Amino acid sequence: MRKALFSGLLLGALSFLLPPSAAADDLTEDPLRHAAQQGDMAAQLKLGDEFFFGRGDRTRNPELAVYWFRRAAEQGSAEAAYNLGVCLEHGWGVEQSRIRALEMYAKAAGAGRPEAELRRALLLFHGVPAETLSSGPLPAVEADRQEALTTLRRLARSGFAPARQELAKLLLGIPELRGEFGAEIRTNLEELAALPDAEAETLLLLADCLREGIGGTSDFERMTLLLGRAAALGNPEAKARYAEALEYGLGCSPDRAKAFQLIREAADAGNPRAQVRFGDACLSGEFVPHDPVAAFGWFEKAAAQDYAPAYFKLGNAYDRGIGVPEDPVRAFEEYGKAARMGYGPAQYRFGLCFLNGRGIAADPAGATFWFRNAIGRGNVDAMRKLGVCLLQGRGIEKDQAEGLKLLQAAAAAGDTEAILLLNR
Repeated sequence: MRKALFSGLLLGALSFLLPPSAAADDLTEDPLRHAAQQGDMAAQLKLGDEFFFGRGDRTRNPELAVYWFRRAAEQGSAEAAYNLGVCLEHGWGVEQSRIRALEMYAKAAGAGRPEAELRRALLLFHGVPAETLSSGPLPAVEADRQEALTTLRRLARSGFAPARQELAKLLLGIPELRGEFGAEIRTNLEELAALPDAEAETLLLLADCLREGIGGTSDFERMTLLLGRAAALGNPEAKARYAEALEYGLGCSPDRAKAFQLIREAADAGNPRAQVRFGDACLSGEFVPHDPVAAFGWFEKAAAQDYAPAYFKLGNAYDRGIGVPEDPVRAFEEYGKAARMGYGPAQYRFGLCFLNGRGIAADPAGATFWFRNAIGRGNVDAMRKLGVCLLQGRGIEKDQAEGLKLLQAAAAAGDTEAILLLNR
């Protein structure tokens, strides 16, 4: 179990009264189980591992795994306490409780387990809401970013590679921290990526830095090389992103045939980014036959993974009758899902639904709200449309100067319709 947990598979909440199964193996024919029953801590830990993963002749049974991890933890096994924390955090074989997981991680961390310190720090960074368990309520644990970052940095300096990667990922995920600690993020990822056994996730994170210029200048050529390395490791997300680089020639010579092959592999592996791209190929008829019904099916698969661009594609399909009968109400619903997730193109289309009364009663004020959101995501169509609304006073107080400013900004971004409106 140790190897799996160190690589980032994390486990969740604990039933402290769970007994071993009544239909357990005959102890006379099961020396490991017999030793565990007699209180051998190492046997208890090993037995928990075998039940959790279904190793040897054991049938996988997370509940029994939790029971034996608990028995070993009660005798002072730091590894068992960590494993219990993982089970508690994710609800594997036990009632989920991140608060109790924190308690187990603290116990294991106190015994010097760096992986437990890592998990505890990551939970502390965000804090844990109050929980209501079958045994009663537990109060919330307030976030403590300073302590969490201090712990992560100490672990990173000690050479614990998972901490360096998690620290970089954490900081990258928060825009204000990404800017403040860009150099630290990039340094950590550069050093991890230089290792011969660098993980695909590390390579993808560094590729993000190189694309966006975080902690240094942008470098599309190196970005694409890193994506290629990660794709060669079999990572579906890396294959999908490497395919995009090959398709558009980002830092490399375009190779659309190779790009499509990677998209097919990643889509078959369940990657939602690739599934949307494969659906697009079914619509364009490039490399595969034109098949709108098949395209809709791929969009559905990606949407089932809560992928915002897939909801947008489904909305577009219902809006225009592509692969399914036209259904403005369903289009409005799908656009709304993606819009609320912050996807700019969907926010614009959602606003159009409100503006034109398509799939819902007309609500120009609601339309301008969503256009503003889309503009915040860089959507030029929304910039033009809100500019027109401001000029006309539609759904918003008329403001000729602001409306003209938005049209000019859209035109400067290359929007043909905005250019035509300005030239009238």
